[in-house]
Formats: sequence, C-alpha cells, structure tokens
Amino acid sequence: MFCPHCGTRNPDGANFCQGYGKSLSGVFQGVGQQTPVQGTPEQEPPKENFYQSPPPVTNPDPTVNYYTATSNTSSPLDALRSIASSKLFAFTASAFCATILLKILSMMDTSFMWRVITQILGDVDRSLLSDVSPYLRGMSSISAIFSQIPLILVAVGLWVTYATATKKGERFNTAGLTIIKVLYIIELVAMCVALALCMIVMLVATFTATDSEAAMYVFAVVIALDIVFGVIIFWFAMVLRCVNVAKTAAREESGKHIGKNASAFVGVICYICGGFSILAALVNLVTLSIVSFCSNAVGAAVQICFGILIFKFRGEMNKLK
Repeated sequence: MFCPHCGTRNPDGANFCQGYGKSLSGVFQGVGQQTPVQGTPEQEPPKENFYQSPPPVTNPDPTVNYYTATSNTSSPLDALRSIASSKLFAFTASAFCATILLKILSMMDTSFMWRVITQILGDVDRSLLSDVSPYLRGMSSISAIFSQIPLILVAVGLWVTYATATKKGERFNTAGLTIIKVLYIIELVAMCVALALCMIVMLVATFTATDSEAAMYVFAVVIALDIVFGVIIFWFAMVLRCVNVAKTAAREESGKHIGKNASAFVGVICYICGGFSILAALVNLVTLSIVSFCSNAVGAAVQICFGILIFKFRGEMNKLK
C-alpha cells in the first residue's frame, strides 16, 4: 500500500510509513476495500529515529524538476544575476574605471604631446616648450579624453548591468550589454576593414614589384599582419558571443540552458593578458615608472577578474543543462 502523505510504498499491514513515519491506520490496501491495520496500538515513532534516518527523496510528480527547484540557480536569468550582482563584478567594474583614469592621466602629460609633435615635424627647438606648454596641456587633455571614449562607454555598460542585476524584483535591463555589444561590433568591423586593406596591399605589392626578393618580403610582412588581425577578429567574435549569451540568459526566466555558453577562449586569453600585464608592471617597477606600473597592475587585475567571471558564469550555466 502507498502512504497518502508522501506516496512511499509500504508493505501491506505496516503501522507506520517507512518514509516520514506517519501512521497508516485506516489506509486502503486494495480497491474498494479498507483493511484495518493489525498489530500494536497506534503510537508516534521515536523522534530520534526520524532524524537519524532521513526519508528517501521521492518524485511522485514526473513533471517537476526537483533539482532545479532546490538549486540556487534555477534559470539562466538567475545565473546571470548571480554573476552580475556579485562583489567581484563590482570590483572589476571599479578597477576598469581606474585603468581608464590612469590612461587619461598618463596621456595628459605634455611630454607625450611634445614627442608626437617632434616625430611629425622633426627636430624642434625645445626652448619653445615653455611657450606652448599651456596649449600642449589642453591638447593632451582633449586627446586623452576622446581616445578613451570607447572604454568609458564600456565602463558605463558594466555599471548599468551591475545596477539592474542587483534589483531582483524588477525586469533585467540589457541596455548595458547592448552598449558593450555595439562597441565591439564597431571594433570588429574596423578590424575586418583593416584586414581587407592588408590583403589588397599584399596583392598590389606582389603583382607590381619588379624585385622578387622585395615582393616576398612584403608578402611575408602582410601575411604576418593578416594573422595578427585574424586573431584579433576571432577574439572580438568570441567576446560578442559572450555578450549575446548574457543577453539571451536575461530573457530566459525559467527552464534549462540549451543554447550556447560563454566562450572559454575569452577567459583563457584574459588570464594570459593578465599575466603579461603583471610582467609589464614589474618592469615598470624596476624603471620607477609609477603611473605605468599602476596602470599595468590594475589592468592585470581587471583582465584576471574578467576571466574568473566568465568561467563562473560558464559553471552556473552548465548546472542548468
């Protein structure tokens, strides 16, 4: 016979349920027939037996996914919220803003603009530096800020994503992810155009060169540039895939994850770039370049944290498969 409380099957004539210990007195043992339970008078089982031997997990309803119901991550949206609202994500966004600020400060140095001018115009009398210093400072500030606009927009996208992820009672706003996606699409298109130009240069140099040795040299250089641009294009494509996975997860409020996951390639590259940034920071420490050291050190932290976030998100999404 079956327990009417939990559905556990028990031997006929049992006094108590083997699952939760409930009394089975008066339970039907057959169809249309009620057989009274024989044996000892009804009494509650010892409580210590109930806690020492927890009942087996039963699943009387096959349509209910009990693992998903008891898991902290019950949907792709929950996985995205848990990552985007974490303290690690907030630290990464803060460190990313710090790298932008350090880059702006390093570029606002008038010596940087003066080096650019001397490279363009050749040797210039350095006595003019004191006269043009205010103008150089203004030009450095403007150029530094404008050059960092793409990274500033990425930082805005990160903070918008963090802000909407912390508001669990409201709909997840993907505006921040959209900003990041648009910026990477622009950079991807620019890299594709640069790759196409390299191919055109290679073809023109190959067919117009009179010296075969010079033609082979140009051909080798352009091939190397094509490989570099190809790797960068693949990198941008994988980053866009990660952003698209996050945008898709934001719309999946329930159910299993059956689509693509974040790219592990992006996480590995983040770790590798973080390692190179650490080496660059150590070199700057030896050369006593404080601003460059801070920039590379904070940049290494950002890249490593991004790698950790990607793999954490992959792990949460894999739980839903």
